[in-house]
Amino acid sequence: MRFDRDKVPDGDRLRRDARVAGLRDFRTPSLETVERRRRQLWLVTTIVIASVAAAVLVVTRPAGSSPQMLSEPLLRLSVIALAAACCAYAIEKEVHLGRATRMLTDERVLTAALTNRLHEVSLLLDAGRAINQLLDLPELLETVLRSACELLDANGGSMMLVEGDELVTLCVRGREEAVGAHLRLGEGIAGHVALRREPVLIEGHVDPKEFPGLADRAPYVESAMSLPLVHRDEVVGVLNVNAAADYAFTEYDLRAVAVFAEQAAAAIANARLYEAERAHVAELIELRHEHVGGAG
Repeated sequence: MRFDRDKVPDGDRLRRDARVAGLRDFRTPSLETVERRRRQLWLVTTIVIASVAAAVLVVTRPAGSSPQMLSEPLLRLSVIALAAACCAYAIEKEVHLGRATRMLTDERVLTAALTNRLHEVSLLLDAGRAINQLLDLPELLETVLRSACELLDANGGSMMLVEGDELVTLCVRGREEAVGAHLRLGEGIAGHVALRREPVLIEGHVDPKEFPGLADRAPYVESAMSLPLVHRDEVVGVLNVNAAADYAFTEYDLRAVAVFAEQAAAAIANARLYEAERAHVAELIELRHEHVGGAG
């Protein structure tokens, strides 16, 4: 049966390449072990090449200066063969060591990426549990915004809720004077996001023609994102997050926060429903008291 290398698992391939390169006492070699083996290989190769060069100098000395055990042509041929064999050995081992280095480097990159993703998932789960337990709207908005900033290691942001045909800023981190600001749907970045129900990733300067009614951003933010909060096909608000000065948001960041925004929208809708029911109950109680007082 023909051996198909492409079907060999990466772990088996890595171990085989390392064995061929001279690393035998291991199960899965570390990147440091492979790099140490590469340094040893090229140190030995350098010594051998230097020895070959010295031998060439000896062979090419004028005849009669010292007795020779081998004839000059045979000695030259032996030196060339030794150099060629040394180079072939070094190249073969370097090929396998280079392949092992690439696989181990890829493994480290993937491990680091997986660790980061697991951390983000943990933050998402914790934030989801926290916001789903809250029914007080101001506290919920503060928790949502704080969780989003922690998830992205962001510098600040804001929560805007839909009231009629406007967005009202109810919670802010980093620019508290913006609390209470009103923005019509369709105007600016947040209004555009609420109207179109599509998240926007901002990088650098924003073209006012793309977002009519855009106000100057003070202070200026190099990277930001704005996401619609949609629950049961209804836009309840917009989440805005600003990146730190030394970081730029990516499409992955946008997708990660979009998952969080879905949970936040549901929690906000529940909190608003709870507030409406509580107000309705308070109204009924007041009416009952008035009715009892009037009857008395």
